[in-house]
Amino acid sequence: MPQSDIETDWFARIANDDEQAFRQVFDHYWPQVYGTSLHLTKNPEQAKDLSQEIFIRLWENRSKLGDVKTPASYLYILSKNLVLDHLRKKVFDPSNIDFLIQYFQVTTQTPQEKLELNELKAVMEQAVNSLTGKVKDVFALSRQQGLTHEQIAARLSISVVSSKTYVVRALQQIRKYMETHAGDRLVIAALAVLSLR
Repeated sequence: MPQSDIETDWFARIANDDEQAFRQVFDHYWPQVYGTSLHLTKNPEQAKDLSQEIFIRLWENRSKLGDVKTPASYLYILSKNLVLDHLRKKVFDPSNIDFLIQYFQVTTQTPQEKLELNELKAVMEQAVNSLTGKVKDVFALSRQQGLTHEQIAARLSISVVSSKTYVVRALQQIRKYMETHAGDRLVIAALAVLSLR
């Protein structure tokens, strides 16, 4: 029996709750799944954790596996999507968004770094420009002009608590914008920037 037929048979058996077939799939595909995770995360421990999560998801969704014709492709797509989803959540955490904004205001990058990160910076600027009203005003005064919350409160006739709340809201909105507008390559670029922290 050709290897592709064997793998398809494994998936069909897993769909019928066959744990032995699942073990065979795990042993056979672990190098591929781990390799994909490691390639995207550059972190062996994180890649191991994510690879285990991928196989857990495979087992949890086993009822759908009977219709899969190309198991290797199915697992690659599952691995890539789960890892990139994990990276998006990590990269676009509000504290990381703040760091990225500050990073792009620094002018000590080399020409090569500027070229590689130009697209990411453009999406970041679009995200900031998408802010409106007081959220945009407070964010600009805080992150672009460097004013304290006390100074912002005095200038805009709002409370210090309101100033802090607007900044938190701005970071959340920027994160959501980045999550929907930054492609996979930009997520990896952002992760590279964050590794400099």
